Amino acid sequence: MEKMELISILGIPVVWLRLREISPLIANLLEERGKVRSPGILDKKIIFYVDAYHFNIANKDSFYKKILQTATFVHASGMGPVLASKMLGSPLPERTPTPDFIEEIFTIAEKKKWSFYLLGGEKDVVEKTVQNLRKKFPGLKIAGYHHGFFTNNNKIVEEINRAKPDIVLVGMGPPKQEKWIEENKDKINAKVFWAVGALFDILSGKRKRAPNWMQDLGLEWAYRVGQEPKRLWRRYIFGNIEFLFIVLKERVAFFHKSSH
Repeated sequence: MEKMELISILGIPVVWLRLREISPLIANLLEERGKVRSPGILDKKIIFYVDAYHFNIANKDSFYKKILQTATFVHASGMGPVLASKMLGSPLPERTPTPDFIEEIFTIAEKKKWSFYLLGGEKDVVEKTVQNLRKKFPGLKIAGYHHGFFTNNNKIVEEINRAKPDIVLVGMGPPKQEKWIEENKDKINAKVFWAVGALFDILSGKRKRAPNWMQDLGLEWAYRVGQEPKRLWRRYIFGNIEFLFIVLKERVAFFHKSSH
């Protein structure tokens, strides 16, 4: 696989690419899944997305930041990282939300016979997601699935290993999904671990995405707040202000350093 162009946003390496480029790049990444790094050790691939909320968490949690820094592939899902990249002098071309390209990946996976395990969401949500995927992509191999509200982690690990998927999609929301992947990737024989956030809510039909004009303006977060105000208003209203403060602080430090 050709070398990815990365830019650093607040200490986290993010892939520089356009939406139309992301599916082929991830497909190439998945094609390389499971290559042996050293005797008995698989070179596992870790795919994360980031938005302003991820950076806010990473700013306070060094362990979480390290997880993001060591992933194979991190792409900018939200408008926050795109704006931050422009303010810090290395602009990303656009945001690349997972729902915008995941169906292309499923289409490729049908042909390549890649198998998936879905972990996360509420019980009825993940079940409906699987049902919808099997209807839309009849050739897609879904090795298994489980909701995200479990207490016996060892049982989940055993279940995934029995299912033998190539790719595990983890939709628990940040920081839980990334930490779960970090803590369990070496216990599971899958080759790729992919954090997908609220993707199952969208694929199941539980949650609608913002109208295209809101997405184009980078206002999908506002639409989400309108859907779940009690749960999300603090994350997005206060969170966006917090993120802007972090970026401005970094910008001042960057230009101060550049002038000396």
